Amino acid sequence: MTRRRMYWVPRSSGGLVNLGLDVDDDMVSGLSYKTITVEDSPWRQQVREPEAPGRGKYDAAWKTMIPFRPKPKFPEPQPLDDAGLFSYLTLSWLNPLMVRGLRRSLDEDNIPQLSVHDAADKNAKRLRLLWEEEVSRHGIDKASVLRVMLRFQRTRLIFDTIVSCCFSITSVLGPILLMPKILEYAKNPSRDVAYGVGLCLALFFTECLKSLSMCSCWVINQRTGVRFRAAVFSFAFEKLMQFKSLTHITVGEAIGFFTTDVNCLYEGVYYGPLAVLTFLLLISCSITSCLVLGPIALIAMLCYLLFLPLQAFLTRKLVESQKHTSEVSDQRIRMTSVLTSIKLIKMYTWEKPFTKVIKDLRKKETKLLEKCGLIQSLTTVILFLAPSLSAVLLFLTHVGLRLKLTISVAFTTVATLGPMRLSVFLTPFAVKGLTNSKSAADRFKKFFLQESPVIYVKELEDPRKPVVLEEATLSWRKTCPGIINGALELEKNRYTPEGMTRAQPPLSGLEPEAQGDTRGPELRKINLVLSKGTMLGVCGNTGSGKSSLLSAILGQMHLLEGSVGVHGSLAYVPQQAWIIKGSVRENILMGSQYDEAWYLQVLHCCSLNHDLEILPFGDMTEIGERGLNLSGGQKQRISLARAVYSDRELYLLDDPLSAVDAHVGKHIFEECFKKVLRRKTVILVTHQLQYLEFCDQIILFEDGKICEKGIHSELIQKRGRYAQLIQKMHEKATQGVLQGVAKTEEDLQLEGQAQTACQEELLSENAVLENQLSQKEKMEEGSLKWTVYHHYIQAGGGYLICSMIFLLMVMLAFFPVFSFWWLSYWLGQGSGNNSSQESNWTTADPGDILDNPQLPFYQLVFGLSGLLAILLGICLSLVFTKVMGKASTALHNKLFNKVSHCPMCFFDTTPTGRLLNCFAGDMDELDQFLPIMIEQSVLLVLAVIIILLIISFMSPYILLMGVVILSACLIYFRMFKKAINVFKRLKNYSCSPLFSHILTTLQGLSSIHVYGKTEEFINEFKKLTDVQNNYLLMFMSSTRWVALRLELMTNLVTLVVALFLVFGLSSVPHSYKAMAFSLVLQLASNFQASVRIGSEAEACLTAVERILQYMKMCVPEAPLHIEGASCPRGWPQHGEITFQDYQMKYRDNTPIVLNGLSLTIHSQEVVGIVGRTGSGKSSLGVALFRLVEPAGGRILIDGVDICSLSLEDLRSKFSVIPQDPVLLSGTIRFNLDPFHRCTDEQIWDALKRTFLNKTIVLIDEATASLDLEMDILIQHVIRESFRGCTVLIIAHRVTTILNCDRILVMGNGKVVEFDKPEVLQRKPGSTFAALLAIASSSMS
Repeated sequence: MTRRRMYWVPRSSGGLVNLGLDVDDDMVSGLSYKTITVEDSPWRQQVREPEAPGRGKYDAAWKTMIPFRPKPKFPEPQPLDDAGLFSYLTLSWLNPLMVRGLRRSLDEDNIPQLSVHDAADKNAKRLRLLWEEEVSRHGIDKASVLRVMLRFQRTRLIFDTIVSCCFSITSVLGPILLMPKILEYAKNPSRDVAYGVGLCLALFFTECLKSLSMCSCWVINQRTGVRFRAAVFSFAFEKLMQFKSLTHITVGEAIGFFTTDVNCLYEGVYYGPLAVLTFLLLISCSITSCLVLGPIALIAMLCYLLFLPLQAFLTRKLVESQKHTSEVSDQRIRMTSVLTSIKLIKMYTWEKPFTKVIKDLRKKETKLLEKCGLIQSLTTVILFLAPSLSAVLLFLTHVGLRLKLTISVAFTTVATLGPMRLSVFLTPFAVKGLTNSKSAADRFKKFFLQESPVIYVKELEDPRKPVVLEEATLSWRKTCPGIINGALELEKNRYTPEGMTRAQPPLSGLEPEAQGDTRGPELRKINLVLSKGTMLGVCGNTGSGKSSLLSAILGQMHLLEGSVGVHGSLAYVPQQAWIIKGSVRENILMGSQYDEAWYLQVLHCCSLNHDLEILPFGDMTEIGERGLNLSGGQKQRISLARAVYSDRELYLLDDPLSAVDAHVGKHIFEECFKKVLRRKTVILVTHQLQYLEFCDQIILFEDGKICEKGIHSELIQKRGRYAQLIQKMHEKATQGVLQGVAKTEEDLQLEGQAQTACQEELLSENAVLENQLSQKEKMEEGSLKWTVYHHYIQAGGGYLICSMIFLLMVMLAFFPVFSFWWLSYWLGQGSGNNSSQESNWTTADPGDILDNPQLPFYQLVFGLSGLLAILLGICLSLVFTKVMGKASTALHNKLFNKVSHCPMCFFDTTPTGRLLNCFAGDMDELDQFLPIMIEQSVLLVLAVIIILLIISFMSPYILLMGVVILSACLIYFRMFKKAINVFKRLKNYSCSPLFSHILTTLQGLSSIHVYGKTEEFINEFKKLTDVQNNYLLMFMSSTRWVALRLELMTNLVTLVVALFLVFGLSSVPHSYKAMAFSLVLQLASNFQASVRIGSEAEACLTAVERILQYMKMCVPEAPLHIEGASCPRGWPQHGEITFQDYQMKYRDNTPIVLNGLSLTIHSQEVVGIVGRTGSGKSSLGVALFRLVEPAGGRILIDGVDICSLSLEDLRSKFSVIPQDPVLLSGTIRFNLDPFHRCTDEQIWDALKRTFLNKTIVLIDEATASLDLEMDILIQHVIRESFRGCTVLIIAHRVTTILNCDRILVMGNGKVVEFDKPEVLQRKPGSTFAALLAIASSSMS
């Protein structure tokens, strides 16, 4: 039982505010800052279930702290939950999965599910409680998401700090304690070999402990990040589900929040603790270097301290640049989303203009990306040059101050400062994570604090009155101006079309946003009392407030005055049908229990039986994305069937008959509304005025007010506005009777049954023959093929350009090592006398370098090496950024070109979400992540190779052993990389279902609430989130699993070099040994980092793989432009259309839909086209526009075969008004003229007359959803504006095509009848005559 708890918290500005928490048996089930009720549900009870006795908050954590846990008798589904401390920190729990990946038997079916401790359910509950506590402590205004983030990870942050301390200590322990002793032992070997070997083993142990500590930091952070990501995702989605309609946030903003802001918060938790590690490293390195070299070592620290602010500055600049870039990227992605309307784009031949717009946006985006990439590349260069530059500055200062410098002290200092490079590497991640999370936290807080609409709908106690509105004034905005002045004043202007009687404002002012706050309330002073079992008919002109009345009853608006009350359960049929991905039956049942008898009755009354007969799997046939394989009418009838099957008490029907023809509409009204729903309370909003006389009560809306109310006969007698509308309808209906023959009702019924008069046609008639329209996305297996690298290199400019960049990288990697080699050579020369140089190959002291006469020369070369490295790094950053930007842009443009030129069958079978994932997610990987991964991995590999070459001079055996060890490491990596690739690909492919679910939810919020499916959608979201987070955690864990083991194996090279020094097996100078020894300490971390980052770069290249996969799938349609083939000048002059034995099928595996079609449409003739579902009406338009190529025969227009023309020449000569209108995001002017081809005067002329200057015009159900007056107006515009054109009109309202010159009746892809309407009306047994008679009788 849900009850209200008054929960008052202080506001920082003073006063109190009620949180409005709904409590189910001590469970907080909702959160808002007004009052809101969230339904009781099992899930709420589950998440609020109290902890079992004896089980505390940290029980699972304490079990993990046990060093070694025996394998339990009943293991957990996730092996991580049974891991002890050693297994947890070393990721040994992942061993079985990595072995399974090695055997190529790892797939989504045998990967364990996410741990319950990491799941969205548990963590969202915890985050919600923390947020509520935060608000109760500090008030709404001062509540901080960042504080909540800290509290969420407080305990784990403490453990992370402890492990970071361990890493900082072990990082300097080897260089400061063990390295000098080993060098001293190598210089003066003693007989105590055990002591020397012990030093080597101790160094090996400390290096392994350092590797384990670093890995442990990442392990803790990545699991914390995944938990917080799951919590934020679910908490935000639950908050979103509280809204019944999105009036406070756009769909784009909501999607942006889930795609961008949540990841920013995740990065803040994942990378934020690295700031602590950086600080601890700075302290430990500063202390130890000062102990070795003295206070002068602070020079190096100062240098690093300069690097860190520089890194922080560059990172902040990067974040700012990325913010500007994301704005342009959003514009590009928004424009790319027009692929959802690709049919319209092809018909309007907008491919080239849209491609140009998108390419221009991409060009602008690339310039900003190059700026971001340059900053990222410079941070990478600083990372690699920081150790050598700080050493150059330090030792030049040291020598300049005439302080003594020995070989052991110099390279011990170098080794001590080595770990500081990691701090330079980690600083950008920490700064970027914290900076982005702060801005995301601000938006997140705003999202949390967004007030839900007040639940103004009262629950009435009297069941005899299901709906009561008293003096109700409602608006879509929270406040409305009391006085509305100027041209927008609704009270005065009534329904006068703007632009026809007033001065024309600038077209830029037509943006809805510009006028949104100046309009009055949508509903004013509404008084309505509805009795139980009443059918209320609601009519009025378009925009008069009919749909707003239903929204008001649903509680979606803001109540400004009066009251709204409802009794009983609701069912709702929206004007735009909402379809979920699944079968027809799943869409109708919506999770309800299947009752066969009731289900069959619902199918019959909603006229769905015939549609199910033509589907190969009946009601189990899958409906494609957004119902892509259904017509608008079929989607509407499925939506109606869903409402009827739900068996509610009050039905809100928003123009449910707009997309069906008269026969189907009459069947639904008779069988569904008057029979099945006869005891229900029904509010029917309709433009089909012929049904209003059968309603128990009628109200007429004008300008948001009820201007007439009563029963049909009363309103007719009043001779008011309603009577005028009915009179116009009768005048139109009698046209057919006056022109045609008189038939009895019995004859009409018999003919209607015999002919089965037309219903609406499938939008894509090809789609019904396949159950799975959209097949599961194919996932590649194994390592990336060479062709992926080849195509990426070619996109970047070719092998020559890439070779030049590689050469620059080799030089950049060489200079730091050269600086250290020069330092060793300089120190080896000592005082510069001959004796010291001769003794250089012995253990004797070479002398003081301050006494060397060539000291200035050594200093000059040492300093120039650092300066040249800086210049080379800047040069590399500039060139590398340009090439990477070129590569990603080339792939983007090539993909868009190929996709935009694909035939319609490609878009029918490929969900748009997958394509947008390529243009958004995959391109983001190529733009943001891949360049830095490639640059870092290549430089690290080169550094490893150079270090190997340096130590190989000590002894060829060291080179041999080093090569053997590293080769074994590479083989090990190649073996286990298979599992990493599987996890990465699964993570990438898990994004599409998650975001499709979010989009589906946003589009159907009102229906979800009405049918009580909030919890089902939340649970499905959590399930999809857990799947994605599981693959993310597995990918990161597997990468760390391999990296740790590689680093431990590479530490063997350090042990080998140390043993060679101890046993004196190398005859190189002592200074060279010290240099090599200091460098080899960096080998293990460099090698594992190069392999790990390289694997991440390869994982990012799977985005290229997916792009290439779609390019391969894109088989182009006929070319837009054919070289050498020109369209005849002035064609088509007359517009005569001839079909000659024309045959067409949508795809190779589908049957013929137009079969041997032969007919001629004369010049300037207006032809009306009717026919039943699947008859081929819309296929005629598809054939004319060559959206599908013919399977036989041909179409001639003015004697020219349309297949001999290019698609651009053909389609640009036609005009089309589609059944489903498409509005692009932007101004009205942008929608009328997206490419600025017309002047303002021409646009205003189009607004007045809807004028289209083309010879051939196709109109497909253009007036199905309009009221009768608007229909009459548009029919008049068609007759006037298209005079002199050949016009083809596909219509449901048969009365709208009575004025056509001829009528074409289609059936089974063939011509059934084709003649003048008056001839067909007099023809015995005419299908058209029967259809017209039924339509006329239903309207009269």
